[in-house]
Amino acid sequence: MTMNERYQMEGLLSAINGAGSILLFPHISPDGDTIGSTLALKMLLTRLKKHVNVVLADTPPENLSFLPDIYCVRHFSEAKDAITITDDTLAIAVDAGGDERLGQALAYFQSMPKTAQIDHHPTNPGYAQINVIDPEASATAVLINRLFEAYGLPLQREEAICLYTGLSTDTGNFVYKNTSAEAFHMMAKLMEAGLPIATYARILFRCKEKEHIALLGKALPTMRYLCGGEIAGMHVSLQQIQDAGATSEHADGVVDYAIDAVGVKIAYFARETVDGNVKASLRALTPYRVDAVAERFGGGGHQLAAGCTMPGPLEQAVSKLEAALQEAYLGGA
Repeated sequence: MTMNERYQMEGLLSAINGAGSILLFPHISPDGDTIGSTLALKMLLTRLKKHVNVVLADTPPENLSFLPDIYCVRHFSEAKDAITITDDTLAIAVDAGGDERLGQALAYFQSMPKTAQIDHHPTNPGYAQINVIDPEASATAVLINRLFEAYGLPLQREEAICLYTGLSTDTGNFVYKNTSAEAFHMMAKLMEAGLPIATYARILFRCKEKEHIALLGKALPTMRYLCGGEIAGMHVSLQQIQDAGATSEHADGVVDYAIDAVGVKIAYFARETVDGNVKASLRALTPYRVDAVAERFGGGGHQLAAGCTMPGPLEQAVSKLEAALQEAYLGGA
């Protein structure tokens, strides 16, 4: 699928205009971009007089509970029986780099009369009938902002808060390599719309929950270095996570302590899940990349930030992951 075939914005606009009802699907293990972008899109569609529902096969993380209208998100198990589907229903996946990222809601998504997706992951295969994929976009929030522009709708304050959440979290507060000039032009519009940046920047990047700090205390002692200190990684067992009183959302940002260590070029954080699998967050600095490593284990993401889920036990998964990261290091040197 070529870039032109992957960026079908006109097709999406036409589908939205012709839709009687629209279902939005954020991805599982939701982050700031998928939730922020989805809520902003819901607000846009509501302004277009569309009937909109948000369906998620997961639970929105507590650290995003400040977002406007976040309680409109309906769990898949309840939504599938409560929502009426008609011939003019449109389903839109938001920020889901592969259809497996829809989790248990995938079959429901695929059963819709028309499907579309909005995403910026370069590994996205284009799984919907209409695909709006731009790997050059800093975040899916950028593509949602383009929709506001396409409809000529000036941003409102609550929409700006949601879009800021998506844009800032996917650019690491505007320090990642994917931060573009378009991102800063967009930020200017968000500020003009009344975004209280000091309030939400603190919520997103400065405030740390006690459970996150406790989990970090479990992870840091496991830090190990490979390849002369240019690969670093940490891991925690399910028992350690439970001892910290933490959940999956408290793991966000732990990997940054490894990639931010002086001299480190590639980093990982691996954690054991309740089902015995191991989730790994991967990071890299240019010219190294971790997306291929994530894909190797059934995951995906970006060149410098990716993730995957591997079979346990934890020790074996970490060993395989370290071997793959060492290969990536040698190949990128």
